Amino acid sequence: MDKVAVITGSAKGLGRAIALALAKGGFTIVVHYNKSGVQAKQVLGQIKNDSPGSITVSADLRDAKQVERMFEQIFAKFKKIDLLVNNVGNFLYKKLEETTPFEFRDIIESNIYSSFFCSRAVLPSMRKAKSGHIINIGAVGADTMSSKPKSTPYFMAKNALYLLTKTMAHEEARYGIHINMISPVSLVTDIFRPSDFPMGRSASYEDVIKVLEFLISEDAYYINGANIEVAGAFVPPLT
Repeated sequence: MDKVAVITGSAKGLGRAIALALAKGGFTIVVHYNKSGVQAKQVLGQIKNDSPGSITVSADLRDAKQVERMFEQIFAKFKKIDLLVNNVGNFLYKKLEETTPFEFRDIIESNIYSSFFCSRAVLPSMRKAKSGHIINIGAVGADTMSSKPKSTPYFMAKNALYLLTKTMAHEEARYGIHINMISPVSLVTDIFRPSDFPMGRSASYEDVIKVLEFLISEDAYYINGANIEVAGAFVPPLT
């Protein structure tokens, strides 16, 4: 049986690009979405030739019960999950004093709750299999504590995701499970200009995918609990 990969938030953006790449690499893909059903079906149509057994699933990953039901559906279909990519996580670029309670909660829950709930759902199966990979998508600077007034909730969440990655990797390594984090610089240029980046451009989806493919390969066997920045030497500004 093909390896099974669950990519959260894979109807659009980076998640979509990861789904397409892994399908070409021989994975059966679970395309997750919350509200982007039309786009998810389009992604599924694109990968069907490479991965005919792939499916779509829907859930609000901030809700533990919905996550539980979603993974029950996945395990009923495939019996296993070899790779989980925790890609879901909303972003907010706004002064902290202007951030509403709803926005604050959404950033925290969409970034950290979703990754925790999904990881918790796949780990029992991976422990039984004595193998498995979890890749958490972070952000450049997620491994440092510094003031970022216009993105405070976001980096609070990514700091927490970094700690979660480290802790889970330490606890689960004895079961043969690899848990790592990829932290790209901005994948869009709506906030920054190309000249803001030391290497002249923002990160691309392909830059991230190459690191992901390496981390799940045998060549990266002894890399566990790592955070790899895909940032071209970019350092997040403090304002």
